[in-house]
Amino acid sequence: MFQMEAFYADPNELPFDIASQISSFMIGPFPVYQLEMVKVKVRVQLNLHGIVDLEAFMQIEDGAEITDVSSENLVAKSDHSPSAEQNVAEVTNFAQSESSSIPVDGIRKGRIFKRLEIPVSEEVYGGMTKAELSEAEKIELWLAQQDLKMERIKDKKNALESYVYEMRDKIFSKYESFATESDRDEISINLQKTEEWLYEDEPDDESENIYNQKLEDLRKLIDPIEIRYKEDEAREKARKDLLSCIADYRMNARSLAASERDAVIDECNKAEKWLQEKIQQQDSLPKNVDPVLWSSEIKRKAEGFDATCKYITKSFPRTDDSGHIDKPDDRELD
Repeated sequence: MFQMEAFYADPNELPFDIASQISSFMIGPFPVYQLEMVKVKVRVQLNLHGIVDLEAFMQIEDGAEITDVSSENLVAKSDHSPSAEQNVAEVTNFAQSESSSIPVDGIRKGRIFKRLEIPVSEEVYGGMTKAELSEAEKIELWLAQQDLKMERIKDKKNALESYVYEMRDKIFSKYESFATESDRDEISINLQKTEEWLYEDEPDDESENIYNQKLEDLRKLIDPIEIRYKEDEAREKARKDLLSCIADYRMNARSLAASERDAVIDECNKAEKWLQEKIQQQDSLPKNVDPVLWSSEIKRKAEGFDATCKYITKSFPRTDDSGHIDKPDDRELD
Protein backbone atom coordinates (compact mmCIF):
# COMPACT_ATOMS: atom_id res chain seq x y z
CA MET A 1 0.00 0.00 0.00
CA PHE A 2 1.11 3.58 -0.53
CA GLN A 3 -0.02 7.13 0.14
CA MET A 4 -0.75 10.06 -2.18
CA GLU A 5 -1.27 13.68 -1.22
CA ALA A 6 -2.83 16.58 -3.10
CA PHE A 7 -1.71 20.11 -2.30
CA TYR A 8 -1.52 23.56 -3.84
CA ALA A 9 1.69 24.08 -5.77
CA ASP A 10 2.27 27.66 -4.64
CA PRO A 11 1.11 28.39 -1.07
CA ASN A 12 1.89 32.08 -1.59
CA GLU A 13 -1.13 32.40 -3.86
CA LEU A 14 -3.51 31.22 -1.12
CA PRO A 15 -5.26 33.36 1.49
CA PHE A 16 -3.40 33.55 4.77
CA ASP A 17 -5.81 31.21 6.60
CA ILE A 18 -5.90 28.47 3.93
CA ALA A 19 -3.54 25.50 4.23
CA SER A 20 -1.70 24.25 1.16
CA GLN A 21 -2.76 20.63 1.77
CA ILE A 22 -5.97 19.54 0.02
CA SER A 23 -6.41 15.84 0.73
CA SER A 24 -4.55 12.61 1.40
CA PHE A 25 -5.27 9.15 -0.07
CA MET A 26 -4.11 5.84 1.39
CA ILE A 27 -4.26 3.25 -1.40
CA GLY A 28 -4.16 -0.45 -0.61
CA PRO A 29 -3.62 -3.09 0.35
CA PHE A 30 -4.32 -4.79 -2.98
CA PRO A 31 -3.98 -8.41 -4.14
CA VAL A 32 -0.55 -9.52 -5.36
CA TYR A 33 -0.22 -12.80 -7.25
CA GLN A 34 3.50 -12.70 -7.94
CA LEU A 35 6.59 -12.09 -5.83
CA GLU A 36 8.03 -9.24 -7.89
CA MET A 37 7.03 -5.64 -7.36
CA VAL A 38 3.65 -4.65 -8.80
CA LYS A 39 3.00 -1.42 -10.67
CA VAL A 40 -0.31 0.37 -10.17
CA LYS A 41 -1.62 3.12 -12.43
CA VAL A 42 -3.72 5.74 -10.61
CA ARG A 43 -5.80 8.33 -12.44
CA VAL A 44 -6.45 11.57 -10.54
CA GLN A 45 -9.27 13.92 -11.50
CA LEU A 46 -10.04 17.51 -10.56
CA ASN A 47 -13.78 17.93 -11.19
CA LEU A 48 -15.74 21.06 -12.02
CA HIS A 49 -16.37 21.71 -8.34
CA GLY A 50 -12.65 21.86 -7.58
CA ILE A 51 -12.66 18.52 -5.74
CA VAL A 52 -9.71 16.16 -6.15
CA ASP A 53 -10.78 12.56 -6.66
CA LEU A 54 -9.14 9.28 -7.64
CA GLU A 55 -10.97 8.16 -10.76
CA ALA A 56 -9.41 4.75 -11.54
CA PHE A 57 -6.81 2.21 -10.39
CA MET A 58 -5.13 -0.33 -12.67
CA GLN A 59 -2.43 -2.90 -12.04
CA ILE A 60 0.23 -3.00 -14.77
CA GLU A 61 2.20 -6.08 -15.81
CA ASP A 62 5.19 -5.47 -18.09
CA GLY A 63 6.49 -7.84 -20.72
CA ALA A 64 3.44 -10.07 -20.94
CA GLU A 65 2.86 -11.84 -24.23
CA ILE A 66 -0.33 -10.88 -26.04
CA THR A 67 -1.70 -13.04 -28.82
CA ASP A 68 -3.46 -11.13 -31.58
CA VAL A 69 -6.50 -13.31 -32.17
CA SER A 70 -8.12 -10.74 -34.46
CA SER A 71 -7.46 -7.20 -35.54
CA GLU A 72 -10.08 -5.89 -33.11
CA ASN A 73 -9.62 -8.11 -30.06
CA LEU A 74 -6.51 -8.72 -27.93
CA VAL A 75 -6.50 -11.52 -25.35
CA ALA A 76 -3.83 -11.89 -22.67
CA LYS A 77 -1.94 -15.19 -22.75
CA SER A 78 -2.02 -17.00 -19.42
CA ASP A 79 -1.16 -20.41 -18.02
CA HIS A 80 -3.57 -22.79 -16.32
CA SER A 81 -2.13 -22.58 -12.84
CA PRO A 82 -4.57 -22.12 -9.91
CA SER A 83 -3.20 -18.67 -9.20
CA ALA A 84 -3.73 -17.57 -12.78
CA GLU A 85 -7.29 -18.90 -12.84
CA GLN A 86 -8.05 -17.07 -9.59
CA ASN A 87 -6.57 -13.89 -11.04
CA VAL A 88 -8.79 -14.12 -14.10
CA ALA A 89 -11.86 -14.74 -11.95
CA GLU A 90 -11.29 -11.74 -9.67
CA VAL A 91 -10.23 -9.00 -12.10
CA THR A 92 -11.11 -7.75 -15.57
CA ASN A 93 -8.17 -7.66 -17.96
CA PHE A 94 -7.59 -4.86 -20.41
CA ALA A 95 -4.78 -5.24 -22.94
CA GLN A 96 -2.98 -2.31 -24.47
CA SER A 97 -0.06 -2.75 -26.84
CA GLU A 98 2.96 -0.46 -26.78
CA SER A 99 4.09 -1.53 -30.26
CA SER A 100 2.39 -0.41 -33.46
CA SER A 101 3.54 -3.45 -35.45
CA ILE A 102 2.52 -7.09 -35.05
CA PRO A 103 5.18 -9.81 -35.58
CA VAL A 104 4.69 -12.52 -38.17
CA ASP A 105 4.14 -15.18 -35.51
CA GLY A 106 1.15 -13.23 -34.14
CA ILE A 107 2.79 -12.73 -30.73
CA ARG A 108 3.89 -9.33 -29.46
CA LYS A 109 5.12 -7.80 -26.25
CA GLY A 110 2.89 -5.31 -24.45
CA ARG A 111 1.27 -4.37 -21.15
CA ILE A 112 -1.74 -5.82 -19.41
CA PHE A 113 -3.84 -3.40 -17.37
CA LYS A 114 -5.87 -5.09 -14.64
CA ARG A 115 -8.70 -3.05 -13.15
CA LEU A 116 -8.82 -4.02 -9.48
CA GLU A 117 -11.04 -3.31 -6.52
CA ILE A 118 -8.47 -1.54 -4.34
CA PRO A 119 -9.52 -0.08 -0.99
CA VAL A 120 -8.87 3.64 -0.64
CA SER A 121 -9.18 5.79 2.45
CA GLU A 122 -9.40 9.54 2.00
CA GLU A 123 -8.74 12.38 4.39
CA VAL A 124 -9.81 15.86 3.35
CA TYR A 125 -7.99 18.67 5.11
CA GLY A 126 -10.26 21.41 6.31
CA GLY A 127 -13.33 19.29 5.53
CA MET A 128 -16.39 18.80 7.72
CA THR A 129 -16.92 15.90 10.05
CA LYS A 130 -20.08 13.82 9.81
CA ALA A 131 -21.55 15.61 12.81
CA GLU A 132 -20.74 19.00 11.30
CA LEU A 133 -22.20 17.93 7.96
CA SER A 134 -25.39 16.71 9.64
CA GLU A 135 -25.73 20.00 11.50
CA ALA A 136 -25.12 21.94 8.28
CA GLU A 137 -27.86 19.95 6.52
CA LYS A 138 -30.29 20.80 9.32
CA ILE A 139 -29.42 24.48 9.00
CA GLU A 140 -29.85 24.29 5.22
CA LEU A 141 -33.30 22.73 5.63
CA TRP A 142 -34.28 25.40 8.15
CA LEU A 143 -33.11 28.16 5.81
CA ALA A 144 -35.10 26.64 2.93
CA GLN A 145 -38.21 26.58 5.12
CA GLN A 146 -37.60 30.19 6.09
CA ASP A 147 -37.35 31.13 2.41
CA LEU A 148 -40.70 29.48 1.70
CA LYS A 149 -42.22 31.20 4.70
CA MET A 150 -40.96 34.59 3.55
CA GLU A 151 -42.34 33.97 0.06
CA ARG A 152 -45.78 33.20 1.48
CA ILE A 153 -45.64 36.30 3.68
CA LYS A 154 -44.63 38.36 0.66
CA ASP A 155 -47.59 37.01 -1.33
CA LYS A 156 -50.00 37.86 1.49
CA LYS A 157 -48.55 41.35 1.78
CA ASN A 158 -48.89 41.92 -1.97
CA ALA A 159 -52.48 40.65 -1.89
CA LEU A 160 -53.36 43.10 0.88
CA GLU A 161 -51.66 45.97 -0.93
CA SER A 162 -53.49 45.18 -4.19
CA TYR A 163 -56.81 44.98 -2.37
CA VAL A 164 -56.27 48.41 -0.79
CA TYR A 165 -55.55 50.04 -4.16
CA GLU A 166 -58.44 48.26 -5.90
CA MET A 167 -61.06 49.11 -3.28
CA ARG A 168 -59.92 52.72 -2.98
CA ASP A 169 -60.76 53.16 -6.65
CA LYS A 170 -64.02 51.19 -6.66
CA ILE A 171 -65.52 52.67 -3.50
CA PHE A 172 -65.77 56.06 -5.24
CA SER A 173 -66.72 54.73 -8.67
CA LYS A 174 -68.52 51.39 -9.17
CA TYR A 175 -69.54 50.92 -5.55
CA GLU A 176 -70.36 54.54 -4.77
CA SER A 177 -74.16 54.26 -5.09
CA PHE A 178 -74.20 51.01 -3.11
CA ALA A 179 -72.65 52.53 0.03
CA THR A 180 -73.78 55.32 2.29
CA GLU A 181 -71.60 58.36 2.78
CA SER A 182 -70.67 57.23 6.27
CA ASP A 183 -69.74 53.79 4.90
CA ARG A 184 -67.49 55.33 2.26
CA ASP A 185 -65.79 57.58 4.82
CA GLU A 186 -65.17 54.70 7.22
CA ILE A 187 -63.80 52.49 4.46
CA SER A 188 -61.60 55.27 3.12
CA ILE A 189 -60.10 55.88 6.56
CA ASN A 190 -59.39 52.18 7.10
CA LEU A 191 -57.82 51.83 3.67
CA GLN A 192 -55.55 54.78 4.41
CA LYS A 193 -54.51 53.36 7.78
CA THR A 194 -53.78 49.98 6.23
CA GLU A 195 -51.66 51.54 3.51
CA GLU A 196 -49.64 53.51 6.05
CA TRP A 197 -49.17 50.38 8.12
CA LEU A 198 -47.89 48.52 5.04
CA TYR A 199 -45.20 51.10 4.35
CA GLU A 200 -44.03 51.44 7.92
CA ASP A 201 -41.21 49.33 9.32
CA GLU A 202 -41.91 45.62 9.18
CA PRO A 203 -43.72 44.46 12.33
CA ASP A 204 -41.81 42.36 14.83
CA ASP A 205 -44.40 39.59 14.60
CA GLU A 206 -44.64 39.61 10.80
CA SER A 207 -46.45 36.50 9.63
CA GLU A 208 -49.12 35.34 7.22
CA ASN A 209 -51.76 35.66 9.94
CA ILE A 210 -51.25 39.36 10.51
CA TYR A 211 -51.77 40.15 6.81
CA ASN A 212 -54.74 37.77 6.64
CA GLN A 213 -56.29 39.53 9.62
CA LYS A 214 -55.81 42.97 8.09
CA LEU A 215 -57.43 41.79 4.86
CA GLU A 216 -60.30 40.18 6.75
CA ASP A 217 -60.98 43.41 8.66
CA LEU A 218 -61.28 45.34 5.40
CA ARG A 219 -63.49 42.70 3.80
CA LYS A 220 -65.97 42.92 6.67
CA LEU A 221 -66.53 46.56 5.72
CA ILE A 222 -66.47 46.20 1.93
CA ASP A 223 -68.05 42.79 1.25
CA PRO A 224 -71.66 43.92 1.95
CA ILE A 225 -71.22 46.76 -0.55
CA GLU A 226 -69.61 44.49 -3.11
CA ILE A 227 -72.44 41.97 -2.71
CA ARG A 228 -75.06 44.67 -3.37
CA TYR A 229 -73.22 45.71 -6.52
CA LYS A 230 -72.91 42.17 -7.87
CA GLU A 231 -76.46 41.30 -6.87
CA ASP A 232 -77.79 44.31 -8.76
CA GLU A 233 -76.21 43.01 -11.97
CA ALA A 234 -77.28 39.41 -11.35
CA ARG A 235 -80.86 40.45 -10.50
CA GLU A 236 -81.21 42.37 -13.75
CA LYS A 237 -80.02 39.37 -15.75
CA ALA A 238 -82.39 37.03 -13.91
CA ARG A 239 -85.29 39.45 -14.54
CA LYS A 240 -84.59 39.49 -18.28
CA ASP A 241 -84.31 35.70 -18.39
CA LEU A 242 -87.70 35.26 -16.70
CA LEU A 243 -89.39 37.79 -18.99
CA SER A 244 -87.87 36.03 -22.00
CA CYS A 245 -89.21 32.69 -20.76
CA ILE A 246 -92.68 34.20 -20.27
CA ALA A 247 -92.62 35.67 -23.79
CA ASP A 248 -91.62 32.31 -25.30
CA TYR A 249 -94.49 30.46 -23.62
CA ARG A 250 -96.96 33.15 -24.68
CA MET A 251 -95.79 32.77 -28.27
CA ASN A 252 -95.95 28.98 -28.20
CA ALA A 253 -99.39 29.01 -26.57
CA ARG A 254 -100.95 30.21 -29.84
CA SER A 255 -100.54 26.75 -31.34
CA LEU A 256 -102.12 24.95 -28.36
CA ALA A 257 -105.69 23.88 -27.80
CA ALA A 258 -107.91 26.38 -26.01
CA SER A 259 -107.70 24.65 -22.62
CA GLU A 260 -103.91 24.41 -22.76
CA ARG A 261 -103.54 27.92 -24.13
CA ASP A 262 -105.65 29.46 -21.37
CA ALA A 263 -103.76 27.58 -18.65
CA VAL A 264 -100.35 28.59 -20.01
CA ILE A 265 -101.40 32.23 -20.49
CA ASP A 266 -102.71 32.27 -16.92
CA GLU A 267 -99.34 31.05 -15.61
CA CYS A 268 -97.57 33.67 -17.71
CA ASN A 269 -99.75 36.42 -16.27
CA LYS A 270 -99.18 35.26 -12.69
CA ALA A 271 -95.41 35.04 -13.14
CA GLU A 272 -95.28 38.44 -14.79
CA LYS A 273 -97.39 40.01 -12.04
CA TRP A 274 -95.21 38.46 -9.32
CA LEU A 275 -92.07 39.79 -10.98
CA GLN A 276 -93.55 43.25 -11.45
CA GLU A 277 -94.55 43.54 -7.79
CA LYS A 278 -91.15 42.35 -6.58
CA ILE A 279 -89.29 44.73 -8.87
CA GLN A 280 -91.42 47.63 -7.64
CA GLN A 281 -90.56 46.76 -4.04
CA GLN A 282 -86.88 46.60 -4.89
CA ASP A 283 -86.89 49.83 -6.87
CA SER A 284 -88.50 51.65 -3.95
CA LEU A 285 -85.37 51.04 -1.88
CA PRO A 286 -82.04 52.83 -2.28
CA LYS A 287 -79.15 50.79 -3.65
CA ASN A 288 -77.10 51.26 -0.49
CA VAL A 289 -79.29 48.89 1.54
CA ASP A 290 -79.58 45.14 1.31
CA PRO A 291 -82.02 44.02 -1.42
CA VAL A 292 -85.45 42.52 -0.76
CA LEU A 293 -85.39 40.69 -4.09
CA TRP A 294 -82.42 38.44 -4.79
CA SER A 295 -81.44 37.00 -8.15
CA SER A 296 -81.62 33.49 -6.70
CA GLU A 297 -85.30 34.05 -5.86
CA ILE A 298 -86.07 35.08 -9.44
CA LYS A 299 -84.23 32.02 -10.76
CA ARG A 300 -86.27 29.71 -8.53
CA LYS A 301 -89.46 31.40 -9.75
CA ALA A 302 -88.38 30.92 -13.37
CA GLU A 303 -87.63 27.23 -12.80
CA GLY A 304 -91.02 26.68 -11.16
CA PHE A 305 -92.82 28.58 -13.93
CA ASP A 306 -91.08 26.55 -16.64
CA ALA A 307 -91.89 23.24 -14.93
CA THR A 308 -95.57 24.21 -14.50
CA CYS A 309 -96.00 25.18 -18.14
CA LYS A 310 -94.38 21.96 -19.33
CA TYR A 311 -96.66 19.96 -17.07
CA ILE A 312 -99.72 21.77 -18.47
CA THR A 313 -98.80 21.10 -22.09
CA LYS A 314 -98.22 17.45 -21.27
CA SER A 315 -101.38 16.88 -19.19
CA PHE A 316 -104.05 18.36 -21.46
CA PRO A 317 -105.16 16.35 -24.56
CA ARG A 318 -104.60 18.15 -27.85
CA THR A 319 -107.22 18.16 -30.64
CA ASP A 320 -106.15 18.72 -34.24
CA ASP A 321 -108.31 20.07 -37.10
CA SER A 322 -109.59 16.59 -38.02
CA GLY A 323 -110.96 16.04 -34.52
CA HIS A 324 -108.30 13.49 -33.55
CA ILE A 325 -107.36 13.61 -29.86
CA ASP A 326 -103.62 13.44 -29.16
CA LYS A 327 -103.15 11.68 -25.81
CA PRO A 328 -100.77 13.31 -23.31
CA ASP A 329 -98.68 10.14 -23.01
CA ASP A 330 -97.94 10.25 -26.74
CA ARG A 331 -96.30 13.69 -26.50
CA GLU A 332 -92.87 14.67 -25.28
CA LEU A 333 -91.80 17.75 -23.40
CA ASP A 334 -90.08 20.50 -25.34
